Amino acid sequence: MPTHSLIVVAAGLALAGSTGCATRGYVTRTVDERTREVEQRVTQVERVAEDATLSTGRNAAYIREVDQTATNAHDQAASAQETAHAAATAARLAQMTANDARSVSDGLDAAAKRLLFEVTVAEDHGHFGFGDAALPDPVSARLDELVDRVRSLDAPAHLEIEGHADATGPAEYNARLALERAESVRRYLHEQHRLPLHKISVISYGEEKPIAPNDTVDGRAMNRRVVVRVLG
Repeated sequence: MPTHSLIVVAAGLALAGSTGCATRGYVTRTVDERTREVEQRVTQVERVAEDATLSTGRNAAYIREVDQTATNAHDQAASAQETAHAAATAARLAQMTANDARSVSDGLDAAAKRLLFEVTVAEDHGHFGFGDAALPDPVSARLDELVDRVRSLDAPAHLEIEGHADATGPAEYNARLALERAESVRRYLHEQHRLPLHKISVISYGEEKPIAPNDTVDGRAMNRRVVVRVLG
């Protein structure tokens, strides 16, 4: 081979070798840069994951705290409700006991009292006028006699005054009229004879307890009455 041909071939090989080295260096640098970028991104992802894990842990702790608070509040509410139920039950039992005691006391009082005598003031004697609750003189005279008898008793007495009416007119009106008549008697006994009010009880039966038919004049007159019972 001629000398100049060898020189050309050698130069070509040298050029090819230098080009190949440059290409490999570029590839290496590129790969290294990509690798660093990937590593940086992996590091960032790991940090984000770590932060997320920490946040999840904090959230879990907060949720547990909230759950515990809710549980405590529920327990306190249940305890308060049980206390309220117990108090209500105790109150009902106390009321029942009081009612039972009162019933026994009332029964003993009723058993201890006995009817000594009674006085009836009725319109058939010319006393109460129709629809009138005022006390005329004949009624006052009979009540004066009743007081004399009460004061002659050996022990204090209790007076029960019953007001009655006939069936003429509305039942509510008759009940009110009967009560006014009974109240007139009690007021007279207290104001004129100083009988203590706590020793006098008043009740109105209205037209509920007739002692005669209401379809006759005489019967209605008998039903318009006040009865004073003396108990001792």
